[in-house]
Formats: sequence, structure tokens, C-alpha cells
Amino acid sequence: MGSAGEQLLIAKAKQGNDLAYEQLLASLVEPAHRLACGLLHDTHLAEDAVQEAAVKGWRKLKNLKDGVPIQPWFLGIVVNQCRDMQRGHWSRHVMKREVVEPTESADDSAIRRMEVRRLLELLSRQERLVIVLRFYVDLPWADVAAIAGLTEAGARARFYRGLAKVRPKDPAAVTA
Repeated sequence: MGSAGEQLLIAKAKQGNDLAYEQLLASLVEPAHRLACGLLHDTHLAEDAVQEAAVKGWRKLKNLKDGVPIQPWFLGIVVNQCRDMQRGHWSRHVMKREVVEPTESADDSAIRRMEVRRLLELLSRQERLVIVLRFYVDLPWADVAAIAGLTEAGARARFYRGLAKVRPKDPAAVTA
């Protein structure tokens, strides 16, 4: 969606046009869900987070400054919603469950996803956020920095520091 067209839809949505807001969200739901999945590690919780973020976004739409693209703003709301869900008393039990060891018949991709989740849990919240925004949502550095509340240099530093934490120390261990 072009910037001028997006800004027109934002203006209409700020005036209370539900359809304009739905059109804005149409292209944001899929990256928002990938982001929430990367942060929460649960598809159902991620769906709830995106839905709740959409409602909060509608309520706070007037806070979006003129000329600002909606994607980083909305994904920031998704990040905050995921953080709120992780803080909630009920999610502590869901988020801290033990990772079940894969069985012999498990699909290789499921095993890789479990390993990625385990590695992401080793990172700080900020490092995890930057890595998920960059890898899962495939955002440019400017948007990653804006959503994470960092400079581009700070976002890159956290990204590479996080990768260094989860990268195997022994390259031979990867092929073994």
C-alpha cells in the first residue's frame, strides 16, 4: 500500500471509518501474527494477542502522528500486548512449560521449531524482540529499531549480540 493511500486510509479511520481501519489491518495481520508467534511460541496465544492489539489500535488510532506509517506503530502495540500476556498470572504456567522431547516419529521441522524456541528463551527480551522482528517478520532495520524503541545501531547491536549467544561455540557441533 502506498504511503499516500495509507495516509488517506488512516485519516478516514481516525474519523471513525471501520472499513478503512479493516483495510489498514489487512496487510498487517499476517506479519503481526508471525511476530506474536515468535514472542509467545503459541499460535492460539498469538491470535489472541493480535486480536487484542487490533482493538487497542482502534482505540488509540488518534495517537498515531500524521505521516507516520502504520506498520511499525501497530507492531509496537502487538509487542506490548505479547509482553502483557507474558506478565499475566495465567500465562506463567503456559509459557514456562517444559519442552517435550521429540519422539522418533516427529517431523524434522517440528524439531527445528522446538530448538529455535529453546534458543530464543536464552535471550533477553530485547534481543529476542529484535531477532523475531528481523527474521520472522522480515522488517527493515529502521522499522525494527522503531518498534523496539532503539536506534538502528542499537537494534543491530542487540541482534548480533543475541545471535552470538545462540550460535554454537564449536562449528563442528553443527555438522555432528
